Formats: sequence, structure tokens, C-alpha cells
Amino acid sequence: MAEVQITLGSDPEFELVVDGAIVSASSVLRADVHLPWGSIGVDGAGSPLELRPKPSTKPSVLVKNVGRLLLAVPKAIGGVPSTRCEYYSIGGHIHVGNLPRGTPYGDLVQLVDDGLGDILYDLNTGVRISAGYGKRKEWRPQPWGVEYRTPPAAIWSHPEVALTFTEAIRWLVDKYLVGENPLKSDEWAGIRNAASRAAAFVRHYSGCLHWGAWRAVVGEINYTPYLGVKIHYDSGERDKALLGDLHAMCVRLGLSFLRIVSLRQSRGDYASNVPGYGTLVDGFPPFTPGGTLCLSWRFRTDPGFRREEMPKLEAAIAATMQNGDETNDGGRLVKEVVHLGLDALPGDFSSDADEKEEPVEEADPGCQDCYVCEGCGEDVHVEDVLISRSGYAYCPDCYHDRYTRCERCDREIHRDDACYGYDNHGPYCERCYSEIYTVCERCESEIYAEDAYVSEGGDTYCEECYHELFYSCAHCEGEVHRDDAYYYGDEVYCGSCYDTLFAHCESCDEIYPDEEVDYVQVRRPNGEVYEMGLCRYCRENFYRHDPEEDVWIRNRRR
Repeated sequence: MAEVQITLGSDPEFELVVDGAIVSASSVLRADVHLPWGSIGVDGAGSPLELRPKPSTKPSVLVKNVGRLLLAVPKAIGGVPSTRCEYYSIGGHIHVGNLPRGTPYGDLVQLVDDGLGDILYDLNTGVRISAGYGKRKEWRPQPWGVEYRTPPAAIWSHPEVALTFTEAIRWLVDKYLVGENPLKSDEWAGIRNAASRAAAFVRHYSGCLHWGAWRAVVGEINYTPYLGVKIHYDSGERDKALLGDLHAMCVRLGLSFLRIVSLRQSRGDYASNVPGYGTLVDGFPPFTPGGTLCLSWRFRTDPGFRREEMPKLEAAIAATMQNGDETNDGGRLVKEVVHLGLDALPGDFSSDADEKEEPVEEADPGCQDCYVCEGCGEDVHVEDVLISRSGYAYCPDCYHDRYTRCERCDREIHRDDACYGYDNHGPYCERCYSEIYTVCERCESEIYAEDAYVSEGGDTYCEECYHELFYSCAHCEGEVHRDDAYYYGDEVYCGSCYDTLFAHCESCDEIYPDEEVDYVQVRRPNGEVYEMGLCRYCRENFYRHDPEEDVWIRNRRR
């Protein structure tokens, strides 16, 4: 194969720590944050934080892009990322792109996993393994290439560890693409030794994120929003002046998303959920960048009051947007600078390798009016971009390849989740589909929900099956399953009504209306007396009454 310049990328996942506790990222981050080095979002599972750095042909540039996104987390959304994998099965997937057409992805991943898989697998925690992730040779094909899914999030705990593994993978892929077997190379022993030492370093620190080392590599992050501000207002109020003031504040603070909750007037003029401003309200989590902001009734409705209080509120919010060094991480960050201590190895493991190439990618953050398409990785101008409900940005072609709209409610649905009726109507979202269609419990045919017959037990049936299985009680008109039905003449009865309306003559063994059967005391030939149901015919023709003892005695047969 001809030598090519492959690209490396990643979408590492992290646990989000707010005020010392791990929280679901979706509870804090309502929309993706787009930055020059990539974007910050929520993993598809809805709980882990996910970074989507811009890919690069240089591992060192990719690592720096991840580092810049990591350091932007406290300012962009609040809290700090963690790589310890305590609650969520977070991964550190590596993407290999720009591969020659026809490259056998399975063979390529097999090679990489043969070389590094055991080291990477052993870094996975029990939380990730028990969830079914991090398996050896785990991979997925993607539009841009192949995603190697065995690596855990912990490979991104330290920039030098990340560089060690990404350089090793790049080296293996490069050798494979030119037809060599890199595992037999004289260089391989040194590269694998470096990976083993990097893994031992991660284990020594229990997978903690080295915040100080990342800051030393990428420097301070001057966070500004990549694209405009989105404000979600939960109230019916639509005060344009208020929204304008909030939008301006978000721009000054670098907030790309804000959800406003309207507090009742009884909460007080200075009620909020921003530490350091006014009176903290009960029942709402403290404000974090990109999260929910609670505003008092007066703040929302009194422009003069708002002009006086806005600078104080803004200062309090700015105070919450601190670097990770000032954030309560619950002991999950290593804040001092600790080096991995590897010597320079073949394959650009030297610390200054990233400074020698790709000056354009380092200096140019890309189109400032563009999103990066999650499908093809290309820049998409803000006027053309389509944003999915989950916050992912796509070019029109990639969006329509993945999504369609519910024919009934017009809600966006992924094509893999679209539902179609037996009459080929659709597509529908699952909710609308379940409201329009149902399935017969007996014959399993799909039917319109409005035409379905629902039994008293809650099961649904088509008309034919329902009438084959159920009858109506002739007395109470209640539903009777055919297996539970009782019959008298041509009528059908439920068990309760049948027991009330009819009785059994124990002499002739026939059923009669209840008023035609009397329960009387009968004396057997052996003198035993017992109660017996007798119809009038049997009582008058086969029994005689002894008034002294008030018992009935069967007539002797002639």
C-alpha cells in the first residue's frame, strides 16, 4: 500500500464532578459547546461527558486539542472532568481516519490490539468491563475510518500518557499501511515498553486526571463561545429587554447556553441559585456554567432593579467559573505537575515533536462561523448547519442520512428508531406509533389502536380474536372469557352471575333457576342428616317430608 497521512481523533468520555460529586452531564450541559479545538457534549448514553476534539495527522496536536477542551470544562459548563471510571463506563476511543480505500479494518484493529490490547484492557475498571465495554479487539466502522474502542478513558488522564498511546497506535498503523509487520520491528520493544510504563503510571495514580500536567502542556485557556448564545426560557413570559440583557451577559461571560427558571414573587426580590448573590433558593441545584439560572420575579419584571443587580449577578456567576484548581473535585485531580519520565523514543515521542510540524493546524482554529459535522467531519457554515435534538451538528446530507421526522408530531427521530405501520404509513416516533397502532395479543397482527378491543385485563385484540375469546354476560353484561363462561339455555353468564341466578339439584343433577331449587335437610337410610339442593320436581315426586323432625326422606323404590 502507498504511504498516506492518516488522521487520529478521539471522543473520550469523562465523569463530570460538580461540588465533589459525580453528576450526569446531561443535567448540567443542555447544548454542545463549540470551541476552536472541537466541542464539549454529552455521550449518547446521556450521563458521561464527551469531548470531540478536532482530529489531526499529528498525535501531539490531537492531545493538545483534548487538553484544551478539558481545561475549558470548568468555564464552559462548570465542574471538572474525571477519568477514574467510578460510576459510568467511560471510554477513551481512538479514531483512525483518512485510510486508503479498501483497507481491511478488522485486520488493522487486530494488529493494533495484538500490540497494545492487553495493556489497554488491563487499564479498564470493573465498572466498564461489567457494563460490556472495553473488550479486546472492539471496533466500529465509521464514515471517516475506524474507531478502536478498547482503550479506557484513563489513557487521557495525563498528556504524556495520551501521547504515548496515540503515537504508538499511529506508528503501528503507518507500518501496516506500507506492508510491514511492525510487531517484528526492532523499534517495537521500546515502544511497547513505553506503553507499559505509561499504564503503570496511570495505575499508580488510580486513574486520576493530572490537571496540573495538562495545564503545563496547553497553558491557560481563554474561553469564548464558538458560536452564538442559546437561552431557554421555561416561562410564558417573553420580555425582549430581559432576554437581551441575559444574552449580553452570556456573551461577556462566554456562556453558550442558559436555561432560565422563573421564581415566584413570594421567593423574594433577591432570590437566586447563584452562590454569592442574593438568597439561595431551596429545591434548585447551585448554578453552574451552561446550566439552570433561577431569577426572581422582580429581576425579571423591573428593568430598573435589573440594571442595578445585573453587575452583581454577573460577578457572582463569573466567580463560579473558576479553573479546575479552585474547584471541589473530591480528590479526583492531581493538581501538581508530575511527569511520566519517558526518554525520547522512535516514533516522535519527544516532548517538542508537535512544535516541528503542522503550524497551520496549531494556529488556525478553523472557520469561526462553522460547526464541525459529526458525520463527515467537514466544516459546515452556520447558515447551513442542522442541529439534532441531542445537540449534534451535521451538514444537510449527513443529517438527512441519519434523521427523519415523525409524520404525526413532526418530532425529529433517528432513522434507526423510526416506526412504520402495517399500512406503510409513517415514519412515526415510538410515542406516536404506540398511540396509533397496537398488536393483537392472540394473533399478533398489527391493528389501529382506535379499532382495538381492550379486555378488562388490559390486553388488546383485533375484532375477530376478541369475539372468539370473549362473550357478554346475559345478566350483568360484563366481559366473560370463553374459558370462564357458564351456559344456561342459549345464554352465557359470568361465574358470579351464574352462581347467583342458578342452582344445582343434587338429586337429578340438573341446573335450574335459583328460585326453583330449595336447600333442605335430608335424612339418609343410615340416619345421617345433611343439607341437599332439591328442585321442586324431585322434591314432590321422590321425597316425603317428616314434619316432626323437619327433614325430607327419599321415597322407597317399588
